Amino acid sequence: MKRAVTLVVVLLFVFAGVFFAFGSSQKESTAAKKESKVLNIWTWEGYAPDEVVKKFEQQTGIKVNVSYYSDNGELIAKLRASQGKGADLVYPSVTLVRQAMDYNLYQPLDDSRIKLDNIIPAILKGSEGLGGIIDGKRYAVPYTYGASGIMYNYKAIPEGVDSYGALFDEKYAGKITYRATLHSFIAAGLYLGLGHEMRDIYKDEQTARPILDKVLAFLISKKHLVKKYWTSRQENIELMTTGGCIVGMGWDGTGWYLAKQGNPIKWITPKEGALTWIDSVAMPVGAENIDNAYKWINFMLEPENAGKMVELGGFMSAVKDALDYVPEEQAKLMKESYPPDAHYWWYGEEYSWWSDMMSEYIEKLKAAK
Repeated sequence: MKRAVTLVVVLLFVFAGVFFAFGSSQKESTAAKKESKVLNIWTWEGYAPDEVVKKFEQQTGIKVNVSYYSDNGELIAKLRASQGKGADLVYPSVTLVRQAMDYNLYQPLDDSRIKLDNIIPAILKGSEGLGGIIDGKRYAVPYTYGASGIMYNYKAIPEGVDSYGALFDEKYAGKITYRATLHSFIAAGLYLGLGHEMRDIYKDEQTARPILDKVLAFLISKKHLVKKYWTSRQENIELMTTGGCIVGMGWDGTGWYLAKQGNPIKWITPKEGALTWIDSVAMPVGAENIDNAYKWINFMLEPENAGKMVELGGFMSAVKDALDYVPEEQAKLMKESYPPDAHYWWYGEEYSWWSDMMSEYIEKLKAAK
């Protein structure tokens, strides 16, 4: 009996040791996960400038890995291929969030962990109705906002331009650049006087196709004027500086960047309206470094850091008072691009059926001779 009791005691100690070791191992594993010093970001060029990233790394000890994509379609394709893994934060246009959620690519954000009060109220509210909030849950927070408009070389065109019509003007043949994307379809439609009809292309295919057929025919008829359809911000920059183009369509941030670098480039809001967008920050469903992700979100919601992004990247920040931290000359240039009487055209939400349809029309434009 004594030996039996002794055996039981020994076994208890053995099991206790195993349990303790297992528990310690689990705690260490959890702690290691919590203390991960990595953050993986997929974003647009200019949204995570090196200087800003280095400041965050110095303050937090977190290593930031930044990768870039050139359009929303590429982002969605990458997330679908990885099943939402590989990135902790991404920066979709807010109108594309709902489409990504057709594949459950994002996870809801926790409002209590984000400094939402630092965001310009009108931009925050606008984003919520364009896909930022779905079924009562927030999936995206505004990061930047801006527009596609016209940029031109004011030395080559001293009289200036004020319309999307410049993109289709014979006198600039071979010196024009824009993208073979939705943006050019909208610009052409607005130039053709199809303002209200262009809004209808988001309704359903039956309504959209006759309108898009008309715009496609026009774009094809003007294709010979285009030197090249640009596909990235850098390519847009090169075409407008060393590539022989004197007028084109581009983002406001690109135009401001070129002007800041001393190029004779001016970006304007066309009389038909600037094509306006909101880019947001979202968290993929497979994000691993969640605490670090929230630290970065809030870091970039600080006006000083947002202002530095504006200064270096050239895009308008959704953060209140960010322009207070931008050099005076640059801030003045940005404000002048949007005069009080400027018109704006907001993109609609892009569902999967809609993107498939638009891809069809875009491919037809690219393939046309």
